Amino acid sequence: MSPSLDLAHRASVEASVVELFSRFTQDTRLLGIRTPLGPDTLLVECLRGEEGLSSGFTFQVSLLSTDADIPLKWLIGQPALLELLTASPGMGRRPFHGYITAAQCVGANGGFARYTARIEPWCAFLKFGRDSRMFQDKTVFDILDAVFGRWQGMGKLVPMWRYDIANREVYPVRSLTCQYQESDFAFVERLMYEEGLFYYVEHSPAGNDEDPGCHTLVIADHNGAFQPNTQADIRFAQPGAVMREDSMDRWRIATRSVMESASMSSWDYRSVNDRPVAASAGSHTSGPINRDTPGAYAYPTRAQGERIVSNQLQARQLVKETHTGAGTVRTLAPGTTFSLHGHAHLDQAHSDDARTFLAVRVLHLANNNLSAELRGAVTQALGHEHAPAFGEEPRDSLHAPANAISERPLYRNRVDAIRSEVPYRSCNDDGHGVVLHPRPTITGQQTAIVVGPAGAAVHTDRDNRIKVQFHWQRNAGRDDQSHSRLHHPAPVGQTGAPADDRSGTWVRLAMPLAPIAGANWGAVAVPRVGSEVLVDFLDGNIDRPVVIGSLYNGAGETDAQHNRSAHGPGSTTGNAPAWFPGESGAHAHPAVLSGIKTQGMSTSQSGTGAHNQLVFDDTAAQSRLALQSRAASQADTAELNLGSLRHQVDNQRLHPLGFGAELHATGSAALRAARGLLLSTDKRTGASGSQLDSREALDQVEQSVALQSAMARTAQQHHAVLPGEKGDAGAKSAPLPALGAMEGIVDVLKSADTGATSVGGKGSVAAYSEPHLQLSSPVGIVATTPADAIFTAAHTSSLSAGQDLNLAAGANSGHAVKSGISLFTYGKASAKEKPNQERGIKLHAASGKLSSQSQSGETRLTADKTITVASVNKNVTVAANKHLLLTAQGACLKLEGGNIMLHAPGKVEFKASKKELTGPADGSVSKPSLPKAKEIYNEAFVVLDEETKQPLAHVRHRLESASGVMVEGVTDAQGRTQRIFTSKREELTLHLPKDE
Repeated sequence: MSPSLDLAHRASVEASVVELFSRFTQDTRLLGIRTPLGPDTLLVECLRGEEGLSSGFTFQVSLLSTDADIPLKWLIGQPALLELLTASPGMGRRPFHGYITAAQCVGANGGFARYTARIEPWCAFLKFGRDSRMFQDKTVFDILDAVFGRWQGMGKLVPMWRYDIANREVYPVRSLTCQYQESDFAFVERLMYEEGLFYYVEHSPAGNDEDPGCHTLVIADHNGAFQPNTQADIRFAQPGAVMREDSMDRWRIATRSVMESASMSSWDYRSVNDRPVAASAGSHTSGPINRDTPGAYAYPTRAQGERIVSNQLQARQLVKETHTGAGTVRTLAPGTTFSLHGHAHLDQAHSDDARTFLAVRVLHLANNNLSAELRGAVTQALGHEHAPAFGEEPRDSLHAPANAISERPLYRNRVDAIRSEVPYRSCNDDGHGVVLHPRPTITGQQTAIVVGPAGAAVHTDRDNRIKVQFHWQRNAGRDDQSHSRLHHPAPVGQTGAPADDRSGTWVRLAMPLAPIAGANWGAVAVPRVGSEVLVDFLDGNIDRPVVIGSLYNGAGETDAQHNRSAHGPGSTTGNAPAWFPGESGAHAHPAVLSGIKTQGMSTSQSGTGAHNQLVFDDTAAQSRLALQSRAASQADTAELNLGSLRHQVDNQRLHPLGFGAELHATGSAALRAARGLLLSTDKRTGASGSQLDSREALDQVEQSVALQSAMARTAQQHHAVLPGEKGDAGAKSAPLPALGAMEGIVDVLKSADTGATSVGGKGSVAAYSEPHLQLSSPVGIVATTPADAIFTAAHTSSLSAGQDLNLAAGANSGHAVKSGISLFTYGKASAKEKPNQERGIKLHAASGKLSSQSQSGETRLTADKTITVASVNKNVTVAANKHLLLTAQGACLKLEGGNIMLHAPGKVEFKASKKELTGPADGSVSKPSLPKAKEIYNEAFVVLDEETKQPLAHVRHRLESASGVMVEGVTDAQGRTQRIFTSKREELTLHLPKDE
């Protein structure tokens, strides 16, 4: 055929098709469609549609039009209403309302064209794109409302949804639910699967020519939400049977082995329990058991866990018995129930429940009732090759499709059904353990910012949990509260990144100070608000974050503290390290400082307030450890420095101070040890010896005891005893109290070398038997003060020296003793090399007078050799109140009663240049007045156990006299109290703690 004839033929065919199409209306057709293009602009040729519970619907429609230039892009998102003419008088045309999600022109001839379109519900648009968002303290219904609500007003969409819930109270408030890198549809769908919810679509017809109708997403959780189908009773008949109503002609039943019971356990760190739950189908037939571990804290209570596992078991039980039918019932819709009659097997059932089914899935195949003339013209104009294979089905299909569309019935469907009495749940796995709608799995870690109330430096709870805000969270209000500064298109009242304590839920913290935690032991270091932390996720679950560390961020100053950017968006703060390798001055060190530094709450960012730090300085040959606490920057410090001592200010290593240990405080300091304290400069090579190894001190004390004991015995042998002591010649030595106390000290020091064991950390350690303070030095001990010094002991004090003992005072030296003073010297210098070989006792007063008084007793001067009494420049006066006697070898001079008596066994000589014997004269001199000594009273007590009668050591007490004299203290090892002194006899009261 010539080209000119071909063009003419095509034009003729096109004109014929257009002329036939112009006489076509949808009013009397099986299938119709309404779109914003206007009535009869598009003609339905055929369709294939599928709708189901928890799967929405999808209709693939082949459309014919006399307009080959319809803008396909404009069609996307436009509402469309498919109408299927039914045999039900009550329904008339069955509506299928949706939105066009895909369109294609598959053939055209001149102005005539064939299009294909995909029509889906409004929620299909939720599949486009993906988002990340956080919901906290919301129920599943609150979350669904928030997600669906953001699509209101988008394009031509009119989202509509409703709930049909048996009991909303069983659905818990979810502390944290994250949508992460997933579409809105994937997010809400997995939420519904998790909570045991299912959904289906209800279609509403058009109200008028301008109303395209609508559809509603129904979200339900119980079979009571399902309504009877418009054709509630369906007949089972032979294929091709002529009947007034639609019927089914195919029906088959399938049974499978399924899980008969299910169990689940989830670790709950709050109750410290894995909270196992289980559910059983109650069947007598044994079957496999499904055991699941959904991860940590998968359900807040055991009751919620039982609800979840019961839902999962119900979902798996659905396939235990399934029914599949095929026929021409045009009203069949998922979520509706029907009864099947006329089936030989089902009619044998004794109850109607056995014949009543729930439609779960319906597959529609429909061809419009076009005239043969029009169909032939379309085929001639567009050909068969453009006709979509909408009706293709597998060979075992109950549809029994024909080879050509013209040979197939106008309408046929297939339905998957279960018995209506079986609880419906959507199954979230493929039957082989693969989860169909899993949570997004987080690979690796993320960083986040710690948040808290405005102005708070730290925000935590009793268990040191914190709240964080991720960088992907966006705010629906102020953009500056989001770390990304991005806006979230959420409805009013919904916020995803408030940058305060409303963000997120409490998150557990693996302490970055040291990743250990136990019952009242472990590390504690709570990150401050604004700091950046490293977050991991348990089992990769975005809803189960755990903070595992803190991070420095920003860019620090080169040779100074702080960050170049102190603050970022939201609550973000810049956090530079406290110690770093600088470039100049004392900052120039190769990162040798490490350790831990805290900061005062009110000055977390400025760093000018109080802080504590543990510093390890690993400079070569200058290793140092410093523990420092400062009340304010560079003021009021208390620190312990070990090793190569050096002054340090922040990051600066300043001038050296020596080597060893230094304990320094600008305030007061106390060193307390309840079991004893040893301060020693005795060397211990390699840290040998026990903690209280006092061998050198013990040697010194033992030597002192030996020296004082020997001197005491010698003194007593030379009658250097006080009244009341045994001082007669040949008397036995009496022990001195001071020596007994020193022997007790020897026992205390020896106790540190006994009783120590070490068996796998379960032994005991050496300690003094009493809380003894021991000072020891192999070279010397010096205690000095420019002010006053006080040394006191409630019992005895001993002061001894192996050689010399010097006591010097720049002014007066006073010694007051209650009972008596005994001064004794052996009188021989034992060290010949000493320059001073003088012996004896000397009392010299370079100026002033020397006074010796016995105010209530005798004064005796006795010497083995000569006694010399001389006045170099003045007089010597010897006076007595009654008589004075001078005697030597039987001769005497006695002055008594105003008389002088001179006696001698030999001669008496008077030699003088002049002798005068005159009348009587009085030679009396004034005598000093001696005070009357007052007696001092004192007393002490011994505290005994009321039952065992054993002395009680270290008991706090208070002694109080009737006149108000009071002393306080603790009992010694023998249970002795402090001694109280009074000037008269009076009543004493001893106060002891109530629990003693």
